[in-house]
Amino acid sequence: MQSYQSISAQTSVGISEPADLILLVFEKLFDHLNAAEQDLLSQQSAQVPFDKAIDIFTIGLVPALDVERGGEIAANLASLYDWSIRHLLKAKIHKDAAMVREVHDVLLPIYESWRDAVVPLGKVA
Repeated sequence: MQSYQSISAQTSVGISEPADLILLVFEKLFDHLNAAEQDLLSQQSAQVPFDKAIDIFTIGLVPALDVERGGEIAANLASLYDWSIRHLLKAKIHKDAAMVREVHDVLLPIYESWRDAVVPLGKVA
């Protein structure tokens, strides 16, 4: 939770509900992934969006996992986040927009699951 709150503080957004915070973190991640992809497609430097996306993983998502309480799900997410970071680093080195899109497409169902879980609770409009 502290990791998610750190991301919230960096974006100057105050959110009290953990589920809302997770949605915000994923939305910011997707913003940076989309920016990196677009920069690569237009043959511009994508340094900043790559760095910000990787920071979201290393500062927000990975440290927030509680493998002890989250068990197999948390362990699987840790593996997925590790793969995502490595894939983004390869995409950055090879300047490959398709690799960035792969990370986005793999993470999208996780975001959608969070969103679908939050909406019935009345947390998101």
